[in-house]
Amino acid sequence: MSTVPVRLTVNGQQHEVEVEPRLLLVHLLRDNLALTGTHVGCDTTNCGACTVHLDGDAVKSCTVLAVQADGEKLHPLPEAFWNDHGLQ
Repeated sequence: MSTVPVRLTVNGQQHEVEVEPRLLLVHLLRDNLALTGTHVGCDTTNCGACTVHLDGDAVKSCTVLAVQADGEKLHPLPEAFWNDHGLQ
């Protein structure tokens, strides 16, 4: 699968990583950046253990694609899932 560049600032430190477009932000933080303070609690978006601040808003990082943290435009299909809180 192809990867895309993602640039983001976490705790004041800038990072640039290549990720698969389907990677969730929680996994980018934990697995790619080794920031294990963000937890995966329920896998259903109910618990909030993965909550992080993204551009001033509290978001559940298990529902945000890593590419969204970079501001990259999504294809209309995943954008519709995101806008309507759809699960696959």
